[in-house]
Amino acid sequence: MKKIYLSLFSLVLSFAAMAQCTPDASVTKPGISPFKLPDGVTGQPYSQVVTLMVPRDSSIMYQGNMYNVVIDSASVVSISDLPTGFGYEANKASRTWNGGERGCARLFGNPIASSVGDYVVKVKVRTFFKIVGLATPLDQLDSSTIDFRVVMGSSLNEINQAHKLVAYPNPAKEELNIELPIYSKQTSFSVFNLMGQNMNINSEISSQTNEVKFNISNLPSGIYMVYGLSDNKPYQARFIKE
Repeated sequence: MKKIYLSLFSLVLSFAAMAQCTPDASVTKPGISPFKLPDGVTGQPYSQVVTLMVPRDSSIMYQGNMYNVVIDSASVVSISDLPTGFGYEANKASRTWNGGERGCARLFGNPIASSVGDYVVKVKVRTFFKIVGLATPLDQLDSSTIDFRVVMGSSLNEINQAHKLVAYPNPAKEELNIELPIYSKQTSFSVFNLMGQNMNINSEISSQTNEVKFNISNLPSGIYMVYGLSDNKPYQARFIKE
């Protein structure tokens, strides 16, 4: 039984209204297609359709006896750990599909440099079913994951569109400072090497000086880029670590 219901994590959906998507008619087995979402690329709008198939009524063997299982419906309880700025839309606003039903969902967003990294999207699905011969309806909650990644774009599109900031001191050894035009609580910055890898450096934002401070003492020597958002505007700066 559990194997059947784990496949229901395919019911990826939205917290919003109906999505403009069409299910893939070739998908006939319970589950999703694709099983792994394509990478999101910074600077490029993202939109990916996921086709889903809810299991049909089936039968199982238990302790030498065959039991018929009737799938009533399945509902997505929650979906979490998405990249910043991403959302889901499903082709059913109810977030519930009947047994044997095929549907689709669309993942969309605008990947930014500060979101670069690997994500494990967590989906919880509650399935309602009946076992023929038992009067009481049953339900089961299952948790599943979907792998997803945001990568740095190979083009300079996002860099060219970003506002350039001055990083100081430059070169820097222990601490790097970046002065912002205006202080904003909605500020997020990340440090990347020239290969586009997020160095996971912690930052502190000062409302007194409109500065973002990075502790770069553990960074290897080299050239790095700082990307991020402040007040919904993209910014970037380049610096050298001694």
